[in-house]
Amino acid sequence: MLRRVLGFALATVIAVAAISALALRAVQTLQDSSNTLLRVAIPLQRDALRINTLQQQAEFYERLAAVLPHQGYHETSARLVQQEQDQLTELLPKLAAYPQIAADLRAVQTQLQAFAQADANQLHAAQVLLDARLKKLSSDLQQLFQQEADRAAKARQHATWLILALVLLSALLAILVIWRVQVSLSRPLNGILAALEEMAAGRSALVAEAGPPELRAVAKSISLMQERLAEEEKLRHLFLSQISHELKTPLASARSGAELLLSERFGALDARQREILEIINRQVHELFLAIQEMLDLHALRARNLDYQLEPVAPASLLRELELRFRSLLEQKGQKLQCSVQTSRKVRADPQRLLQILSNLVTNAHKYAPAESRIEIAVAEGSEGVNFRVRDYGKGIPEPLLEKVFEEFFQVQEKGVLSKGTGLGLAITRELVEAQGGEISLHNASPGLLAEFWLPYGDVRA
Repeated sequence: MLRRVLGFALATVIAVAAISALALRAVQTLQDSSNTLLRVAIPLQRDALRINTLQQQAEFYERLAAVLPHQGYHETSARLVQQEQDQLTELLPKLAAYPQIAADLRAVQTQLQAFAQADANQLHAAQVLLDARLKKLSSDLQQLFQQEADRAAKARQHATWLILALVLLSALLAILVIWRVQVSLSRPLNGILAALEEMAAGRSALVAEAGPPELRAVAKSISLMQERLAEEEKLRHLFLSQISHELKTPLASARSGAELLLSERFGALDARQREILEIINRQVHELFLAIQEMLDLHALRARNLDYQLEPVAPASLLRELELRFRSLLEQKGQKLQCSVQTSRKVRADPQRLLQILSNLVTNAHKYAPAESRIEIAVAEGSEGVNFRVRDYGKGIPEPLLEKVFEEFFQVQEKGVLSKGTGLGLAITRELVEAQGGEISLHNASPGLLAEFWLPYGDVRA
């Protein structure tokens, strides 16, 4: 990339230097023409006028001398002609670069000599020839004026166009450089950023190895990192599966043993023994649920959680939910009230929908006060079947309503230990969205209201 940018920069410098040289040349031509006019043409014109004036005076005195030959007018005329000769002699060395003007001046000089030597009869003819020579000099000087003026005008126009071309070329090259940088850097960088965003969301992404070598190296490093992460994810999944199997088996045995003792098949239990066994059974159950939550979260991250979507009747699912939570809610004197106001079915995985509702009811049970009620309402919505789970607890501070869906986040209460793993609501949102729905939390004054919807699983009759 650096070599390309340097190449464009070098081309820009060369082009600008070439056009600048041409512009400077045009400016120099303009200056030369101006100098010619100021230092040569104008002084020559002034001297030619002076010579012409002297010649007119010499002619006047010669005419007076013809009338009054002994009054010194002839000497005065000769003196004026000599002044003309002297001025012409001074001008000739300065006109080496202008041969035509120099030739005109020599012709005038020769004719002046003829004028000075002419007698009274030849004076008129000599004067006519001298006037012709002076007129020719004046004409050539006018032509020099015009030539240099035209040259200056052309040089000025040339310089103007060159400067305009320089500006346009600079703008064009700047646009080309920006476009090249856009193509070489922006597109690959956007691809890398998009891939990083996908990775941050837990999804794999293909990173195209394009652009300059530096960006291709970055893209290759990201691809290698994804491969290593995928490998580590497989190892972690294998580890969690093995650990969960090793933990769930003895926990299931411990729970079965506690439930068997609570059934009093091996003898009656006193109040203290029953209380201890119930604590053991409850703690084993919570530990079992925590392990299951960890496994579900890992499966959701790996996108390998299975769903068996089918039409599900909410009423039958809520009856099963009531049976599952009856004993747990009785421990705090809480009641579960279910209301189904639709006969429509929902398209969902029955076990996953039951898990969603179980997580929400478990959360309500933990944070709602004793002797309160937990309400579940099912109704038709614009996009699907709406589920509402409400408790009458303290609710959640408004700034934290979205954060509770983050993994391992728990609302802290002073003097109260956190309950659970902080994964229930995160898993719930993933399960709802994976089945095409949405979920949100709202404070209900008092209590907390969890709302979610899932698509219809049947066609309205």
